[in-house]
Amino acid sequence: MTCGGLCPGLNVVIKAIVDCLTYEYGVKEIFGIKWGYRGFYEDFPKYWEELDIENVKGIQKLGGTILGSSRGGFDSEKMIQCLQE
Repeated sequence: MTCGGLCPGLNVVIKAIVDCLTYEYGVKEIFGIKWGYRGFYEDFPKYWEELDIENVKGIQKLGGTILGSSRGGFDSEKMIQCLQE
């Protein structure tokens, strides 16, 4: 999940996380949550996108974030409920 204002370099971070989780830790399922906090629980799991080596290939060359972002507060209870589901 990415959130905040200007996010010029977050695609590099997303790619690095997916690469590290895949190659270093052997994680089989990685999810990115679109549109920041809002996407975490709004229309769950509509904005949850599976990320893998192929769909993050080359994103480090793009500005911004493929996940989008939003500002504002969050509802931690709803976030915990979605994680449990």
